[in-house]
Amino acid sequence: MTPELFAAAAEVCRKFAPQRGYGLVYGSQAATGESRSDLDLVIVGRSRPGCHHMTELVAAVCGLHVDFDLLTDTEVDYETKLFATYADVCCAVELRCFPRRQGVLNSAPVVAEPDWLNSSEFAQRLVLNALTSEHVFLGGDVQRYRADRSRAERAVASLALAMVAKPEVTIQDAVAVLTRSPEGARGKDFLGYQPTARLYSTIQSGFAALAAANVVEFVDGARFRRCRELGGVVGPIQAA
Repeated sequence: MTPELFAAAAEVCRKFAPQRGYGLVYGSQAATGESRSDLDLVIVGRSRPGCHHMTELVAAVCGLHVDFDLLTDTEVDYETKLFATYADVCCAVELRCFPRRQGVLNSAPVVAEPDWLNSSEFAQRLVLNALTSEHVFLGGDVQRYRADRSRAERAVASLALAMVAKPEVTIQDAVAVLTRSPEGARGKDFLGYQPTARLYSTIQSGFAALAAANVVEFVDGARFRRCRELGGVVGPIQAA
C-alpha cells in the first residue's frame, strides 16, 4: 500500500469502525502493494451496521477504488466482505465456517457461485484469512485485534494439524496442506494462502499456542506430535 492509500483506508476505518472495533487491509495490497490490485478491507465490530451506515461504508470503499484507480473484485458483494461481527470472528477461529461430515471437518475448495461466495460461512473464512495472512492494521481496538489474531493463528495451526494425515507434523507439512488441496486447488480457489514467510510465522505461532495448551508437543525442535490425552481436540479433516 502506498502511504496515501494507507492514510485514506485508515480514515475510512476511523469513520466507520464502531467503538471497540478495528479495521484491516489484507490480500494483494497488504502483501505486495500491487499498484492497481483491489483493496480487501474488513471492519470488525460487535454488530453489523444498519442499512444506511452499510451503504455509506460501501460507497466510501468504492470511492477509494476510484480515487486510486484500483481494480475491483465483484465476485463477493461488499455487504458480505466489508464487515465482520465478533460472532463471525468466533465462528471463524472455532473453525465452524468449515462444513463437517459425520463430525469430520471438510476442507472444500472455493465454490465459484454467487450464493456460496456470499454465504456467512465464506465471509467467516475471509476474516480468518485476513487475520492470518499478510495484513495491515488500520486502527481501532488494538487489544481486541491482537487477541483475535492470536486465536486465529491457533485455529489455522489446528486446521493444518487436522489436515496432515500423520502423527507428527512439521511447519513445512502445515504450509503444504494449507496452500494446496489434494486436487491441486491453490490460493483463492482453496483457502486463500500462499507459501510466504508470513504464513510460516503464523503457523509457528499457532503451534506454539497449541503446545502451551498441551494439544501438541515439540519433537526434536522441528516436529510437533499430537498429545494422546488431548488427541480428540482436533479431529481429522476430510478433503472434498
